Amino acid sequence: MAASKPVDPRNNRLAMAEAAIAALKDDYKEQLRADTQQLSSIWAASDTLDPDAECAEALFSIAHNLKGQAGTFGYDLVTSAAASLCDLLRGGRPGGEKAKAIGHHISVLNRIVEKDVEGTGGEMGAKVLKALQALSREI
Repeated sequence: MAASKPVDPRNNRLAMAEAAIAALKDDYKEQLRADTQQLSSIWAASDTLDPDAECAEALFSIAHNLKGQAGTFGYDLVTSAAASLCDLLRGGRPGGEKAKAIGHHISVLNRIVEKDVEGTGGEMGAKVLKALQALSREI
């Protein structure tokens, strides 16, 4: 009788964690839709040419959560776009060109989620991020 290989408990725990994340992915997809819709609702209810600090804080909170969670569930492009939005929302009241860039970021995040783009989005995702970064640099 051949000796069996010992099971590495770390590999078993990792497999269990990966299975748990996979099981939560569909639930997260719904949360992702809700979060991006909430970004849009907050933005639409604000003065999009000169949003106040309360609006910026609410948007930042949601974007920060997206940045931290989306990649865990395989939405790396969402993570990158949300990180860019967080950068725009840091430091002061966002008016003028910065406000336009914030609105564009929110629109892009909604399109990514509507199209259910997973991972980095490939070539299209790279173009989207490049455009968002260019928009942010112009401010």
